Formats: sequence, C-alpha cells, structure tokens
Amino acid sequence: MMAEKRLRLMGLFILSDSLAILVSYFYSYLFRFYAYIVPVDPARGIPPLRSYIAVFPLFLAVHLGVFYLQGFYKSKLRRARIDDFLYVTLNAFLTILVSFSILNYLYNYSQGQAPIYRMTFKLSHGFLAVYFVSVLFVILIFRNQIYFFMKRRYSRGLNLTNVVIIGAGEMGKMIAQKLQTFKDLGFRVQGFLDDERRAGETIDVDGGVKVLGPLAELGAVVEEYGISEVYVALDFERYSKILETFQVVTKYPVNVRLVPDLFQLLTLRANIQDLDGFPVITIDDVPLKGGRQLVKRATDTVVSALLLILLSPVILIVALLIKLTSRGPVFYHQERVGLDGRSFVIHKFRTMVCDAEKESGPVMSERDDPRITRLGRFLRKYSIDEVPQLVNVLLGHMSLIGPRPERPSFVLDFREKIPKYMLRHKVKSGITGWAQVHNLRQDTSIEKRLEYDFYYIQNWSFGLDIKILWMTLRKGFIDKNM
Repeated sequence: MMAEKRLRLMGLFILSDSLAILVSYFYSYLFRFYAYIVPVDPARGIPPLRSYIAVFPLFLAVHLGVFYLQGFYKSKLRRARIDDFLYVTLNAFLTILVSFSILNYLYNYSQGQAPIYRMTFKLSHGFLAVYFVSVLFVILIFRNQIYFFMKRRYSRGLNLTNVVIIGAGEMGKMIAQKLQTFKDLGFRVQGFLDDERRAGETIDVDGGVKVLGPLAELGAVVEEYGISEVYVALDFERYSKILETFQVVTKYPVNVRLVPDLFQLLTLRANIQDLDGFPVITIDDVPLKGGRQLVKRATDTVVSALLLILLSPVILIVALLIKLTSRGPVFYHQERVGLDGRSFVIHKFRTMVCDAEKESGPVMSERDDPRITRLGRFLRKYSIDEVPQLVNVLLGHMSLIGPRPERPSFVLDFREKIPKYMLRHKVKSGITGWAQVHNLRQDTSIEKRLEYDFYYIQNWSFGLDIKILWMTLRKGFIDKNM
C-alpha cells in the first residue's frame, strides 16, 4: 500500500515538475523578448518560437534526469523546505549548464558543415537568466500546491490508510514515528495493541498515540477503526503472539507488515539483498557509496583546492603571528582515526604552548584550558586553527563535511564504553559536521555528538552537505564556549 502510494505520488511530482518546466520555459521566452524591459538587438531580432520549441525537450530531459540522479523521485518524497530549495537550485544550474554546453557544441560543430546542416540558433543569455529564476520558483510553488491539496484531501478522511501497531515497545514507537512522517500519503496511526500496557495509555510519539487494548482485541479494533495495515513490532521472544496475530488478521482484508527484531542491532540502516534467491539482510549500511561517494570526493577536491588558494594570505598572516607570539612550530600535527578506523595525521595551526601534554599525556582540552595561548584562544573561537585541514581534505584523508575525527587513545576508550561508537567511522571525518553546526563541540557530551553523527550518516545527501556548509558559514565557525 505504501509502495503504491509512493509510486503514485512520484508520478504526480514528475508530472508537476514537467508542467512547471514547460510553464517556466515559455514564460521566460515571452518575458525576455516581448516584455521590452531589456531591448532586443535589432540586428538579431526576436528568435523564432519554433527554435525554442525544438530545444525544449533537451531542457526537460536534463531537468528530470538530474532530479532522478539527485534521488528526488526515489528517496524522501518530502523534504524540509531549505532542502527542496537547494536541490531545485542545483538542478536548475546544472540543467542550464549542460543544455547550454550541448547546444554550444552543436552550434560550433555545425559551422563546418554544409549550409543545410548549419545551426543559426543560439540561446539568449537573457533568456537563461530569466529561466533560472522562474523555473526555481515555479517548481517549488507547484510542489507546495500538491502538498496543500493532499492535506485537504486527507483532512476530509478521503483515501486514508488506517494503521494499528502490535507492540508498544521501542520497535513499535520507532515504526509509529516513521509512519507519522507519511501523513502526506494518508497514513494514520490509530493506536497500539499491547498486552503489557493499559488501554487508554498515551505513548509519547509525535503528539501522542494511544494504546487501544491488548492483542486479543485485534479483530475488534480492525473492524471498529477500518484498519488497512497491521504492523507487527514484537520481539522474537514473543513468537507465539506473532503467530496469534497472523491467525487473526487472515480473517480480514488487511496488509500485514512484520518488522524484524533488528532494531537493537541497528544504528544506521538495513537493506535486503538477494544471494542467488536467498534473502540476506545487510545491517548498518550507509547511503554514501558508489556514485554519491564520487560526487562528494570531487566536491571536496575542487572546494578544498580553491579555498587553499583563496585563503593563502590568511594562512601566511596567521603563521607569522604564531611565530611572533609564542615559542615553537607554526603547525600542530596529530594522529587521528578516520574512515574504516584507519589512522592519519591531521594538520592544524598550533594553539597551545609547546609540549602541552608532556606531563599529562593525551587529554581533551577544556573551556578555560591554561595550555591555550592568547592567540590560540582567538584562533579556536573562530575555527581559524582548522584551516590547514584543507590539506587533509585535498589529500583524501578527510572530507569537508563529516564526523570530527578523534585521537586513537580516545577512540579505544569510547568504543569500549559507548555501544556502536565505531559506526561513525563508516564515512570520512570532516572539518565541520552536523554536530558542530548545532554547537556540539569537543567539550560537549560524546553521546549527544554521536547522535548527530548518526543522523548525518543515515540521511546523507548532497543537499544536506550544502545545508551544513551554509550553516557553518552563517554561524558554525564561532565557538561560543571559547
């Protein structure tokens, strides 16, 4: 049922996006050449509409292709508004770049051909500028209209999918929380059935979901609430109860979903793969692999190289200030643990006195650590000491975005004390991350930082990286604890 609704909604979004692209494209043509805001070159005149009609399929195909590669139609159908805005902005930019490059190549190539095959048409730069702005806003407006009409439809009780969850434990609550995010698809969690909870008790899940009664009342609940989906979220210790549930639901035209007892093992995500007809469940898989990993690495390489060039005067000035204000080297090199638990040497500007750990050994810095120099405190406050790590990013030891790397001695300690700690090493460490932009730095709870790291790994997308970069530029460089 959920797969069918998602497929239907995906088709609706593709249709909506196609219509938005069509409207934006021809609006941009009319605005550019007939609005008389920017005069048309008399020597060239107004290009014929048929030329732009001929080019439109290319724009449409590139738009939808880029959306597909972005996962716009196959992962989360509903994102935060900022994520939608970033995805559509990137899509519009790439579409214009690719389409313009293809048409320019064909134009230049055709100039050496016979006159009958020679292209005389080139896209107007003014048209592309208007199109970039218009397609961005029209796509977002059309999508918001879909959400608006869906909400109105489901608020009237039309085509709702009523769900009951068997088991109000941790698994059951997690399933309820997930289903609440699909309200736009018409899913309504009517309640839980659980032998260990009293009827009427409210479970703390996104506004509260009530326990409707014990498992024995499943048949009555299915009839009373018009249940379409039954989610069985019981641990395998209550195997007999699972069998009883199956015996009851076979008497009703409902869909049964069995949630495996894997949540106590999982932190990231699981997927089912086929091994010659034998289903194999992969535990704690990460979305950042394959083509996505290549895109992230390409972005890291280009951005870190550009930043090193742009910031070279700053690096030189800071190096001179460190040398003038304290005894010792300019840079501080330290072993850290990164991807797959492999060690690498991180580079930073030195912010402490020389031999700061000579007597104490490896210890984390504190808020008013006396070992930090006067200049070092300033560098740490504005994260300037992290700039040399761009070299680590360029060399492939780190990424721009990811969990912050820790020292080997701390990692050995954390992995023994904190369950699943090592899962954060399934992606490259980063200069900044989801925890850092929420002001969770080294002197805050490692468990809380780990929670944010896992969220980043589970929900990685190019849009999320852009969002973290933006938040870092806006507020993430300043350490409020310094």
